[in-house]
Parts: sequence; C-alpha cells; structure tokens
Amino acid sequence: MLSTNYRNTREIAAFASAVVEGDEFVDLEGGPGRADAALDVPRTGPSPKLASFESLASHDAALVSHVRTLVASGVDLGDIGVLTATNRDALAMITALRTAGFDAIELETYAGAPAPLVKVGTIKRAKGLEFKQVLLARVDGSLLSPAAPGLDEGALERRDIERRELYVGMTRARDGLWVGRY
Repeated sequence: MLSTNYRNTREIAAFASAVVEGDEFVDLEGGPGRADAALDVPRTGPSPKLASFESLASHDAALVSHVRTLVASGVDLGDIGVLTATNRDALAMITALRTAGFDAIELETYAGAPAPLVKVGTIKRAKGLEFKQVLLARVDGSLLSPAAPGLDEGALERRDIERRELYVGMTRARDGLWVGRY
C-alpha cells in the first residue's frame, strides 16, 4: 500500500476523505480496508470550495465564472478539468463553457496530448487522469450529507457507489478543487 500521496494537497485529500468517511471497501488484496485511511500528504494548498445553488442555471453561471477567475489568475485552460456524474451533465458543461467563449474538449475524444482546452467529462472517464484544477459540476448535495434514514439496501449501495465515484473525482485535483452542488 502506498503511504504518501504526492498528487493532492493535504486540504483536497482531507476534503475528499470526509465524503467517504467510514465507508468500508475490499482492497486489492481482498482484505477489508477503509476509504478514509490516512496517508502522508506533504503538499498544502487552498481549501476546496463548496458552493450550493438553487438552480442549475445559477450553478452553471458560477462554474463559468470560476473558470474565468482561474484563467485570470494564470491557470492554463489545459490544466482545468470539469467532471460530472453523467454524460448529460458533461454535455451541458461543454455547452456552457463554449457559449462563454472557452475552448473545451470532451474526455471521450481527448487523446492525452497537452492542449489549451478545458477537459470536460464524467468522473468515470477521468479515472487515472489528474488536473491542476478540478471543478466537480452538478453534484447531488445528498451525497455530501449523512444517508437519510430508511433507505433500503439497494438505495444505500447505489449511494455508496456514487460517493466513491465522487471521491475519485475529487482526487483528480492536484492544486485546487471546486464542488458545485444543487
């Protein structure tokens, strides 16, 4: 097992771990593990930003505004990843970014070559990739809270899977993380 996390900052790793705190899983060797196992994380950085929205329109406008802020601060478009849970939401983010004048590419067609384009796609498609800045778009806010009482076993299992996927998305971020929930 790796004991040092060089990808994320301490703040990103702690934020992501809090999402899956207490979740159990079976590790690669078949033994029980915990998703929130502590690792040494030597790098530090800004705290992740969690923003809540009443509508998808206000969420999307804020995401575009955050991309503008990142670019104005010197972040290259090619170092930004916008990740979603669904293909439908990824297409909506591509449309919002392009409408605002940003060049963007879908992760489905991204071949890995450096390019000054915002990378947009699903969390599943982003597995194994990393970005200096990750914006998790249209996150279901219930995944960031304790489970509602009375969920049946199937619903709890789906929720746990979605929370682990959210964790994967968060840990694609190297230097900065923005989470937009609705």
